[in-house]
Amino acid sequence: MTLEARDLVAGYGDKAILDKVSFTLKDGEILAFFGHNGAGKSTTLKAVIGLIPVQEGELLLDGERIDKLPIGARLDRGIKLLPEGRGIFPDLSVKDSIDIVAQRNCTPGGSKIGRDDVYALLPNLAKLRNSVAGELSGGQQQILAFALALLGSPRCILLEEPSVGLQPDLVEELFGKIREICGRLGVSAILIEHKIASAMNIADHVMIINSGRLVFNGSKADAETINLWGYF
Repeated sequence: MTLEARDLVAGYGDKAILDKVSFTLKDGEILAFFGHNGAGKSTTLKAVIGLIPVQEGELLLDGERIDKLPIGARLDRGIKLLPEGRGIFPDLSVKDSIDIVAQRNCTPGGSKIGRDDVYALLPNLAKLRNSVAGELSGGQQQILAFALALLGSPRCILLEEPSVGLQPDLVEELFGKIREICGRLGVSAILIEHKIASAMNIADHVMIINSGRLVFNGSKADAETINLWGYF
């Protein structure tokens, strides 16, 4: 799988926020995406998933243009979004939450990750099946949200500030799971994150955006040789 953005221009109404943003992401790779508030990180994810239109440029998945497709068609092709604030059903149990999303995203014999798979990949969820999602700890809720994004045949998961509200040890646990599962299953991810050191630990590539323009786009190895803060 290759997700490729070519000179994306996108924004709200007539106002463009992104100024020719380009990147390439392959199977199992994690792209850490940094920038100050309002720089264009969330706008990029919204353009990829289809929440806002691409005004100029192209977005391709395995060579197929998807920038004109509706959100549902992009979801069906495996583009998933884990939004900031935890995308869970707070009044449902863990089991019911997983069952509902599995009914929508999983087809018998045709899905990469089903109900049993998420319990095997994230064994702590199996112990919490009967717990009400809204009563879980912040870390447990974020693990559940990640599990819901995995159900079906995910190809690229868009993660927006998954560490918000989590204690440092839970951040490392969650990020470790993201790295492990992306590598094992060949799922790619774009990770927007303010905890730069934690994100760098699991990243393959790094992008930094400033006022809608990419000011750095390179490998993790290249990013480790520069002063990242100088780009903000």
